[in-house]
Amino acid sequence: MNLTIDRRCRNVRRIEDRIREIGDHAGRLAAHHLGGRLPQVEIVLTDGNGVARLIQDADLALAGTPSWRRRAVGRVFDHWHARHAFAATALTVRGALVAINASRNSNLRELDQTLIHELGHTIQLTEAGARDRHIAYLRQQYGLTPHSKSDQRDYERLIDVREQQAANLEALACQLPNH
Repeated sequence: MNLTIDRRCRNVRRIEDRIREIGDHAGRLAAHHLGGRLPQVEIVLTDGNGVARLIQDADLALAGTPSWRRRAVGRVFDHWHARHAFAATALTVRGALVAINASRNSNLRELDQTLIHELGHTIQLTEAGARDRHIAYLRQQYGLTPHSKSDQRDYERLIDVREQQAANLEALACQLPNH
């Protein structure tokens, strides 16, 4: 696990220290609970706009280059959503990226829950077949490949199931040191 601090973040030393303290343990808990393996993870502390930028850049790197119109629509949606999110997860070429909105995670208990939740998503997205299916979904969302409404609905149902599984992981945060 690698931790990076975005230059836009200020006064995040406490959050950085906590992630370094619990990151590996949180990853092991999530992997054990989900029955998967933690991939190589890059964690970035940033602000809401940074979360949107990082996630979209990671998605585009995997999906390819969409038309400028699709890219603009995606950017508007991601920025609105990410400004209010505690964190977001994306696949990368080498593993996974977890972008944490430092301004939304100043409470360390919430940070513990956020971190284990997002590490759960990294495990889910790197399960057998999940990576290819997610990349196909991204390519469809950016208009690079055709898709059927039923395929989109099926994948979005899977996203809902994964979100519930990750939310259930948050209860494991009480097992982290000094929680």
